Amino acid sequence: MTEGIRPNVVGRSVERVDVRMKVAGTARYVDDLTLPGMVHVAVVTSDRPHAELRAVNWDGVKNAEGVLAVFTHQDIPGVNQIGCVLEDQPFLAIDKVRFVGDRIALVAANTAQQARHAASLAEIDYVELPGVFEATQSMNESSPSIHSGGNLVSHLKVRHGGGKGAIENSAVVVEGRFRVNYQEHAYLEPQGVMAAPSGDGLHIQGSMQAPFYVLSSVSRVLGMPHHRIRVEQTVTGGAFGGKEDYPSEVAACAALVAWHLGRPAKLVYTRPEDMQISTKRHRMSMRYRVGASSDGALNALDVTLHVDAGGYAGLSTVVAERANTTAGGPYRFPNAHVDTWVVYTNNLFGGAYRGFGNPQVTFAIETMMDRLAEALKMDPVELRRKNLLTVGDLSITGQPIPPSAPSKEILDRLLELSGYRTIRQEAEEFNRGSRWKRRGVGLALSMYGCCLHAGGQRYEGSGALVQVRGDGTVEVSIGGTELGQGAFTMAAQIASEVLGAPYKSVRVLPTDTSRVQDSGPTVASRTTVMSGNAVRAAATRLRIRFLAVAADILGTSANEIQIAEGVYRSEGGDLPFEELCAEASHRNVDLGASGWYAPPPKPFDKETGQGTAYSVYAFTGHVAEVEVDAMSGLTKVRRLFAAHDVGKAINPAMLEAQAQGGMVQGMGWALTEDLKVHEGRCLNPGFSDYLIPGALDTPLMEVVFVEDPYPDGPYGAKGVGEPTLISVPTAVALAVGHACERQAEALPVTAETVLRWLYDRKEDSGQ
Repeated sequence: MTEGIRPNVVGRSVERVDVRMKVAGTARYVDDLTLPGMVHVAVVTSDRPHAELRAVNWDGVKNAEGVLAVFTHQDIPGVNQIGCVLEDQPFLAIDKVRFVGDRIALVAANTAQQARHAASLAEIDYVELPGVFEATQSMNESSPSIHSGGNLVSHLKVRHGGGKGAIENSAVVVEGRFRVNYQEHAYLEPQGVMAAPSGDGLHIQGSMQAPFYVLSSVSRVLGMPHHRIRVEQTVTGGAFGGKEDYPSEVAACAALVAWHLGRPAKLVYTRPEDMQISTKRHRMSMRYRVGASSDGALNALDVTLHVDAGGYAGLSTVVAERANTTAGGPYRFPNAHVDTWVVYTNNLFGGAYRGFGNPQVTFAIETMMDRLAEALKMDPVELRRKNLLTVGDLSITGQPIPPSAPSKEILDRLLELSGYRTIRQEAEEFNRGSRWKRRGVGLALSMYGCCLHAGGQRYEGSGALVQVRGDGTVEVSIGGTELGQGAFTMAAQIASEVLGAPYKSVRVLPTDTSRVQDSGPTVASRTTVMSGNAVRAAATRLRIRFLAVAADILGTSANEIQIAEGVYRSEGGDLPFEELCAEASHRNVDLGASGWYAPPPKPFDKETGQGTAYSVYAFTGHVAEVEVDAMSGLTKVRRLFAAHDVGKAINPAMLEAQAQGGMVQGMGWALTEDLKVHEGRCLNPGFSDYLIPGALDTPLMEVVFVEDPYPDGPYGAKGVGEPTLISVPTAVALAVGHACERQAEALPVTAETVLRWLYDRKEDSGQ
């Protein structure tokens, strides 16, 4: 804790800074924005998964009502490239399309309806090419090449200890193959951006979580220097990773039209467009072998992962980094061999999604732990406890686990909170006496590396700007974005705590690339650590100046002053923060300061997958209790329990809301969120057929937080946004398996799967 400051607002459930405008409906989202002369943009996209473009007849488009212009790759003033990590994705297609949704042209019209109708009139002459729709077959010699260099995007590795060979020395070896389907982000607000001419440049506003990505991409496509482009995040109606890299593409569309026409341009997707074109949680296929000694000590891990990138790499290699290095979950493996293959297909576009590759491998490793416990005739809870990583233990990347790492306390608190053993026994007793209903209980743990992987550490630093006014009000700007998770409230609480300013006098400004340095993306549960530390650094500089003024006024030394509840106090009297600001301003004290935070470097060897993968880890556990209807196959989640390692709870109520949101979202992927895709086409692009949990599906949820301060976090805090989901789908799937006396090997576990399990079980038993 900052010296000389008593806790004021950090650790308290103060009101969110954005709550009133959102509840009152006065918040302005991108589709609420309009400017004089604004045009609307629609995208002409491919309806083929893999094809050459022979010719396009634009007559119908150009002659349609309200159409102002049509733009193709020939109209790009800069570089026709929008790839986020690899330069493999043309912004507008030239001669080939690689997935259903590839952009071919942009249409500008007076209204959104006119633009969409006109875009549908393009007559495109394709030469269809054979497609690749299965990641495990993408690298076969017989598979057609999607890109000129072949279908392999990248091969990531972990080579730890004796590697694969050590598994043969294990007393018990279990194997499993797993598959997980896509998950749609289902944010309430679709993708949308508005771009407007401003001076000699552009002002871009939109729904996004990485404004600096947008800045870089628009700069490249337009050939325009960064200083002529200002990117501002509007109030954003959900993201969950889906607005990390993809808004760069939407923004470039609006920006190109605005640049050519010299008029504001807006592009907002419809829901079906969004679900077909934008990124999804990656579909993965996973093969696992786990070896252990007869007493349950884990010995070796052998894993092969196939990550389906879709037609372009996007963020797939970065998602794969996390899956690759956390394939062993929160457990000690003295020997590990992991091969992660990222491949092109002609399927949907894979991208960032809450958990970022970790939920997929968590499903596999946690199911394997239950399978191993069964083979050893050992309690699965005790098997986990025996092998949990704690401070100083080596992960499969050879990294000593840094503090804080209360993995065993997480497990113990979870067991206590849920009454796990009791409710599991009660479920089994219920099943013995019930014919048409069955109950089950599942437990799953996870370990998540907070902040960016070593491979992305060049984007790790984050900035903040804190400005105090003479009337005692405080303005805070951060490089992180507010996505509904409470980042702005966290920043306000930390600024208030450090400065001693009344919380309600602190305002956090919309994230804007013109206010702070490039602070990387708002991802990887990094915002509390990165932006929080940056705010603390800026506010601490100001506090030193305020203490000097206060000491002079109160006739004491700065060390004798205590700050609490908006007042600087000493034996010489009380000085309200507002009066202190007025006097400091009168004395011409500099009342603005910037702050910057970057964690220590993370050495990492990509060839062996050994080194410091992440700065710190968050441990989480979930227990799910479900009831299965044997007639319909439908599963109802009755209760969900969570234990989270948060370092320090900056705002407990916000943390609980995060935990609950993650649980419901994870529950949806486990059971009903089944995105149907056939040869690259999404067959259920809407919420009538893609079933997300509703209010009536929400179970009783209980959450407990373990506070073991992280030494490098602001007030000891570390991120929690993504861990809230990671082990939920697995806990639910294991609970359904417990109810049906089966074990899931694929997500989601749909009603059809349950009926097949129950039917097969009755057939096997002769019932």
